[in-house]
Amino acid sequence: MDAAELEFDDVLGNLGRDAGKVVGTLAVLLFAPLILLLAAFGGLPEAARTTGAAAVLDEIPPDQLEVMQQVSLQTGIPWQIFAAIAKVESDFGRNMATSSAGAIGYGQFMPATWAAYGTDGNGDGIADPYDFRDVIPAMARYLLANGAPADMPNALYAYNHSWAYVDHVLAYAAAYGYVDPASIPARAVALARSRIGAPYVWGAAGPDAFDCSGLVFWVYSQLGVQVPRTAQPQFEWALPIEPSQLQPGDLVFWQGTYPTSDQVSHVGMYTGNGMVVMATDTGDFVREVALSNPYWTAHFAAAGRPPYWVV
Repeated sequence: MDAAELEFDDVLGNLGRDAGKVVGTLAVLLFAPLILLLAAFGGLPEAARTTGAAAVLDEIPPDQLEVMQQVSLQTGIPWQIFAAIAKVESDFGRNMATSSAGAIGYGQFMPATWAAYGTDGNGDGIADPYDFRDVIPAMARYLLANGAPADMPNALYAYNHSWAYVDHVLAYAAAYGYVDPASIPARAVALARSRIGAPYVWGAAGPDAFDCSGLVFWVYSQLGVQVPRTAQPQFEWALPIEPSQLQPGDLVFWQGTYPTSDQVSHVGMYTGNGMVVMATDTGDFVREVALSNPYWTAHFAAAGRPPYWVV
C-alpha cells in the first residue's frame, strides 16, 4: 500500500511490521520443558539482533531483503527500517500505482524528490523509482540527510510528515526484529515495568491493580492496540513465535497454573535478558521474574508476538 491509502500526507512531496525406555520417556517428559527454555533463553536475543517472527519475515522477498541488508551495512540504518517503509509504501512493490498526491514507485517518492535523491543502485545507468535496487539506496540517502540512524523517528517524519506514519513504520520494523525506544513494544515494556508493585486482583485491568491478562490488556490498550481481555484469547490473537525469537514486548504463555479448561492459564510480557513482567497471583504483586524459575519453566506453553504493526 502507499501512504495515501493510510491517509497520510506524503512528505516526499515536501522534500522535506518422547537404563530403559520407560526411564528415558519419563526423563524427556520431565525435562523437555526445561531443556527447551534453557536452550531458548541461554542465548537471548538482544535488541539489535534479527528476531522477527518467521511468518512476518516471509513476506519480504528474498532479493529485496538482500539489498536492504547490504545498504544497511553501508549506511548503518537498520535493514528493518527499509523493509517497513517498503511494506507501508508499496507492499514490497506489489502496489506501485501513483498516489493521489502524485507519489510514484516502490518508495512512493514525489518526482521532484526522486530527482534529488534517486540513485542508480544496480549500476545499469538508470535511476528507476520502480526498481527496488535503486529505491532502497535512495531511501537511505533521504533518511541520512534527515538524521538517520541517530534520530530515526524524526528521519521517518521527514519521509512522511505524520507521527501516525512514524508509529506505523516503527511497528512494522519491530515486527521484523528492530527495537527502537520509540517503538510500540519498547513502550509496552516501559509501561509494564511502571506497574511493578501494583497488587494482583482477579479480574482487574488497571491502572492500579491487575490480573495477569489484565496487565497485558492495559499496557497495549494504552498504545492503541486492540487486544483481547483474557489469557486464552490473547494466546490465540498473538502471532506464534519460537522461544528463541522472543524480543521485548512479546508475550509468554503458561498452562496448568490453576484449574481451567483453557489451554492457557497465565500470561506475562517478555522484557529482555530472560525476564518477564507479570501479575503473578492473588496476594502478590506485579513483578519481574526470571523465565528460568523452575515453576514457570515447568508450566511453559508458548510464546507469541502481539500484532502491533496493524495499528
